[in-house]
Amino acid sequence: MGRAYTVTVPVDVPRAASGRGHIVATVAAPARIGPAPTIVFALPGGGYARGYFDLHFAAHAGYSQAEHHVGHGVFLVAMDHLGVGDSSIDANDHLTIEDIAAANDAAAREILRRLRTGALDPSLPAVAPGFVVGTGQSMGGGVTIIMQGRHRTYDAIAPLGYSPRHTSLPQRSPAMREALKAAFAGVSRRTPPAALSVPRSSAQVPDFLYPFHCEDVPRDIVAADLAGGYPLRETPPPWGSRTVPRCVVAMMSKGYVEEEAAAVDVPVLLGFGERDVSEDPSQEPGMFPHSRDISVFVVSNMAHMHNFASTRGLLWDRIVDWMDAVRRTAERAAGAR
Repeated sequence: MGRAYTVTVPVDVPRAASGRGHIVATVAAPARIGPAPTIVFALPGGGYARGYFDLHFAAHAGYSQAEHHVGHGVFLVAMDHLGVGDSSIDANDHLTIEDIAAANDAAAREILRRLRTGALDPSLPAVAPGFVVGTGQSMGGGVTIIMQGRHRTYDAIAPLGYSPRHTSLPQRSPAMREALKAAFAGVSRRTPPAALSVPRSSAQVPDFLYPFHCEDVPRDIVAADLAGGYPLRETPPPWGSRTVPRCVVAMMSKGYVEEEAAAVDVPVLLGFGERDVSEDPSQEPGMFPHSRDISVFVVSNMAHMHNFASTRGLLWDRIVDWMDAVRRTAERAAGAR
């Protein structure tokens, strides 16, 4: 069941900080669309754009999460946040994370409306979504939690590579990791965006290569990811973003999404690599006291940038299996009412 459609969609969205903006999304659809398909909205991490979910390399195959998911009959909608990639970037000094979450929610709802009415693209028929899932990597995982806690956007969420307790980048020694956590201790969700600096905060991270890529990632792929500047990109690759909103800096502070995580009452899948931002994944479910269905999956031989890892397929398979399982449970529960 290969990919039949790839549609790039601009969506006008509210932007509390400065009027209206636009979000750009790419919709990947299966060749044969079943009745009431599952729709997954995927959000990238800081320094990355929606192309992260559809990676292609000349000498390597099998790096596209979009192709994997549509091969299982699932739609994948990859979106650039406000301030990222091809979406509006003119308010990055003032955007709050609440602005970003609200805009993403508005874009997701508009794309679902267009799918239902057949107005998304002439190449796509009208589609009645059966189950809507939110996922995201790193920044995208944190924003997914905020969207669900504040706007109830999805039927289930799969935040990947984001710790609701305390996101901290792994380093080559425990002392280096503790020093990095201390460097971000002075910022929080309440810190105004104008007081934050992406270049200054990036300069405090001793090592980006170790936390982002395991040693078995092909060297040419790592080189392609690092080319053009990293993590601040001057000439980004197709999966990178030249811009990162200032507010994202504070997402490495303790308990950044604690309030929204506590409000989530849908199924949750927390996915991490064995070298990732959660120091103890077993403790993360406690951040979701109102969800009755929480899974944690830690993938071996995987660092923070999951879709580059040699074991990426294990994570993608788990996401698809988990979506099928929680959807069946939800349908049985609805039938029993």
